[in-house]
Amino acid sequence: MTSPPARLPTEQTAAASVVSCRGLAGPIQLGPDANRSHRSCRACGPSPWRCLGPAIVLLAWLLAGRAVLKADEFRVRLPEGGEETIEARLVGSGQGALVLELADGQYRLIPEGAVTDRKIADGPEPLSGDTIAARLTERFGSDVTYTLVKEPFVYVLVVASPLGRTADTRAKNFLQRVATFFKNVDQAFVAFLKETKLKVVSPTHPLPVLIFESQDDFDKYARSITGGNGLSVGRVLGFYSELTNMLAIRLSECRTFETPLHEAIHQLSFNHQMLPRLGSIPRWFAEGLATGFEANQGRVNIGPALVSARYARQVRDASNVSFSAVLGDDASFQGDDLASEAYGRAWGLHWLLVTRHKPQYAAYVKLLGAKLPLQRPTEDERNADFQQAFGKSPEEINRDFRTSIESAIRKQKVQLDPEKPVGVSLTHENMATVEMGAVNKVSEAGSRLEVKGKLTNISPLRSLAFYVTVETETGTYAEWMIPNLEVNKSVPLAPQVVSKVMEGAPGGPSRTFRVHVKSVPAESEEAAAWKQGRVPAPRHDR
Repeated sequence: MTSPPARLPTEQTAAASVVSCRGLAGPIQLGPDANRSHRSCRACGPSPWRCLGPAIVLLAWLLAGRAVLKADEFRVRLPEGGEETIEARLVGSGQGALVLELADGQYRLIPEGAVTDRKIADGPEPLSGDTIAARLTERFGSDVTYTLVKEPFVYVLVVASPLGRTADTRAKNFLQRVATFFKNVDQAFVAFLKETKLKVVSPTHPLPVLIFESQDDFDKYARSITGGNGLSVGRVLGFYSELTNMLAIRLSECRTFETPLHEAIHQLSFNHQMLPRLGSIPRWFAEGLATGFEANQGRVNIGPALVSARYARQVRDASNVSFSAVLGDDASFQGDDLASEAYGRAWGLHWLLVTRHKPQYAAYVKLLGAKLPLQRPTEDERNADFQQAFGKSPEEINRDFRTSIESAIRKQKVQLDPEKPVGVSLTHENMATVEMGAVNKVSEAGSRLEVKGKLTNISPLRSLAFYVTVETETGTYAEWMIPNLEVNKSVPLAPQVVSKVMEGAPGGPSRTFRVHVKSVPAESEEAAAWKQGRVPAPRHDR
């Protein structure tokens, strides 16, 4: 998680705030409707039938209820030639395509014209967690993959390079901590379902949770699933894919478990069958539900009925996205600029409904559950569904929210604007936490930005080498290289003037800065290159 640009007024100190890039403040839609994932929301899964284009995506699917229809064997002609036999359950069909559920819980899209034969069969029986763990180990490599199976989850840790004996033990202990956290999340979610009088259904398949130590490995995997659609991969901290049914997160996000919690709620909402996978669920509802849960030090301490200071503040400060906008369509969730406000509005809308309209809330969830997959409801249809369930217009909801949230903030004694340290920025990126102090000194000779700070290795696994830069909007920078820092250890970043100039940059006085961190295993060839001065120096964005 990188800090946004820190303002540098002419005062003696300058402060920088932190914005979560799970998608700014929450999950983001990463791809087209057929391949949805929830980035730190809805992600896309690749399909060998991508050549069929958007016609598959926009089908008016015919689905005979939520229950599984049949377990069949499909003989399918492949685009590149040849055939394969697929044992799967038919989930839905329409306008020339089938949605099949495989034994590992993934969905696969098949053109009806490619099916050459179909036989009734008994299977497929859902694969065991151990089998899924073995398959994922084979996919990522046995020398860099650690797994732990605790139903209903399958935890998979993919490290950047093989670990030594000490780090090997740390990896196994880390997965145990992750398993404890996800168990708590599952219990909190089931408790919420019971509280809102919704049916609790156990997952039918194991739920894979992929954790990547390396930023490059995560980015590569994310691109393979999302197809590069939606929010830029570099800004995605984690996502859940409705096609693959897998949750993927960066290891660095397991420091606070904020992103894993958010994505786990998406995964659980579909696998406990509160919502249908690939259903036409309004984005505000899916994200409002997920933002309603918050964790502190690995414990779920806030549920959808409590006020979140973070999201209440986002609703208060929103100026570009209204309740009407998120109710009508999902556009504001799909880009970098408006996502933060959209998630705040989604949280506020969901909070109001679950606290002030609980019976109607349950009815609305059932209405959503009856929707056909991959529909594209119009704004009028979405608003009509909302009006039918709650009997209120967006304007009435806005008035009700203002009154209700102010009362709840007072009763729960929520502090929306906690005091922040003056002159200090906080950055969490690439297994590091960096506290950076900045002073903009002004004299007759001009102004200069002086910085100093502290870096902590937050990796739960091993020693790392770090390369840290402070970069300004005029293309000046300061840099530090730490060749080897042990787990949970800190090192001071010595005072520097931000005076180095990036190639092609104008240089000169600046008003804002960012902190960036890169890290690699301390024993790696890349770390050795850094020690010799071959560091990945920043480049100026023209």
